[in-house]
Amino acid sequence: MAARTTYSWRGIGIASTNLALCVLFCVFAYSHLQQFLLQPRLSLLLIVVVEAIVAVLVIIRRDPDQTDFHWKTWVATIGGTVGPLLLRPTDAPVDLLAGQALQLAGVVLQIFAVLSLNRSFGLLPAHRGVKSDGMYRWVRHPLYSSYLLAHAGYLVNNFSWANLGVIVLATAFQVLRIVQEENLLGRYQAYAEYQVRTRWRLIPAVW
Repeated sequence: MAARTTYSWRGIGIASTNLALCVLFCVFAYSHLQQFLLQPRLSLLLIVVVEAIVAVLVIIRRDPDQTDFHWKTWVATIGGTVGPLLLRPTDAPVDLLAGQALQLAGVVLQIFAVLSLNRSFGLLPAHRGVKSDGMYRWVRHPLYSSYLLAHAGYLVNNFSWANLGVIVLATAFQVLRIVQEENLLGRYQAYAEYQVRTRWRLIPAVW
């Protein structure tokens, strides 16, 4: 009976967390949708689309077999996940072509990456199985790679010192998340073999 009660509370906690995250992503998407309606720009519409997809995946994601709840992982996860939600559109009248190209490439890669993860999408370092197909054949963390491109494009089109600071800090936290995730997943033989097959973590031929 006690075990069943504990399991029920765990399920409630997971569902509540997923719902709260979904709301955060939806609010972020909505703020950009409002600005898009005032100033139709591709950079804003792309944010709306990709954040809506992430909001759905947060709700339907699979429960993990093992999760790292250390305070350091919480700090890195919050910084890497909530940090980019602090980005805000500027009142630039038009997008620059270079910014559009970077952001579009990042968003397309991000969509492919999250679809490759599907219900294995997560935030805290956790084991939900090992993904090695799709974009994961090229780098071990393609989702974070796509963030780099998308954020760079967003910054070009919505430059402010505040946005620059947010992206620099968020990127630092993302790198820390990669290290933490691999510390956990490296304990599994399947992931250790995957690390041998797929050498690069974030950027091919760099790291």
